[in-house]
Amino acid sequence: MKGTRNLGILIIVALLLIFGVWGCNVRNSMATAETDIKGKWGLVQTQYNRKAKLYENVVNTIKGAARNEDTTLIKIVQMRSRVPAINENSTPQEVAEADKQLNAIGRSALNINIEAYPTLQATGLYKDLQSQIEGTENRVTVALNDWNNAITSYNTQIVRFPGNIIASLFGYKQKDNYVAPPGSEDTKIDFSK
Repeated sequence: MKGTRNLGILIIVALLLIFGVWGCNVRNSMATAETDIKGKWGLVQTQYNRKAKLYENVVNTIKGAARNEDTTLIKIVQMRSRVPAINENSTPQEVAEADKQLNAIGRSALNINIEAYPTLQATGLYKDLQSQIEGTENRVTVALNDWNNAITSYNTQIVRFPGNIIASLFGYKQKDNYVAPPGSEDTKIDFSK
């Protein structure tokens, strides 16, 4: 009797030990999954911050290029307005003077274009930033997908039996996946700001 009783106690202790180790393992797995979710959300935030900075750079580049083009256009229009009008009553001297001024505008316009070289650099910078934004959009999508996958994995752990028992004992709750806000399908960008 005493031997069977000791064997029974030993079996109960062994089962408690097995369930205790299993429970600790499940709880640690849930804690790891929850930490993974937080880490992946940090990556999402990093990509959104990068995206915001790039958009700011694109807008500033466009504004700078537009200011440069406006200045160049104004200079050319002002020079053209000084050229006398030529009509059928114009004298050869008036035609020669107009030709001289038009040639000067051509040379000045060429100089303005050479001076406006930063616009060409701004255009290249704009294209580079556009490419970077496209890459960042892809990074944001990947980061959001990774985050959603981590949440799905975590939620699966805490709703499946017998993990749901450990989850309820330690207060683990399901988390919501990322869902795009209403209106986010409208990708228009307001460059007027």
